[in-house]
Amino acid sequence: MTKKQQSGFTFIEIILYFALVTIVMSAIIPFAWNVIGGSVKSSIQQEVFANARYVSEIIKYEVRNSTGINSVSATSISLAKSAAEDNPTVISLASGKLTITKGAQASVNLNSNDTSISALTFTNYTSADNKTKNIQFNFTIGSNLPQMRQEYQQSMAIQGSSELRSN
Repeated sequence: MTKKQQSGFTFIEIILYFALVTIVMSAIIPFAWNVIGGSVKSSIQQEVFANARYVSEIIKYEVRNSTGINSVSATSISLAKSAAEDNPTVISLASGKLTITKGAQASVNLNSNDTSISALTFTNYTSADNKTKNIQFNFTIGSNLPQMRQEYQQSMAIQGSSELRSN
């Protein structure tokens, strides 16, 4: 009598393979989820930091390269420029967007749509003898993604100042 060889898996083997796959997947899935979450948080932080750096550098550049200060209010400054097409240069806050307007040109947003600026304050520290003209600025910049979870919200406060070179 010949015995027929049957190929395939027994029920016990299938249960063991399924148990091993379940154990491996239960270790890999949370790790992958943390990596994805960390990546999202990191990209939001980078967006906020890059916008904060860019905005503060633009403000410093514009103040340094001005010929004078026309006016300073809490949320805007007007700077005199030597180039007629850039005179005046106005930097102001409107609805979470910091804008710059040079002469008759259209306003340009300085921060991205993914960020929002609040608590902007410009302070004029011009000396009494008008020899030193210095503008200080403070603002808070944060992520503008309301659909994100609370732990992904990022904000930072920036303080800086710049002196006119034309003195």
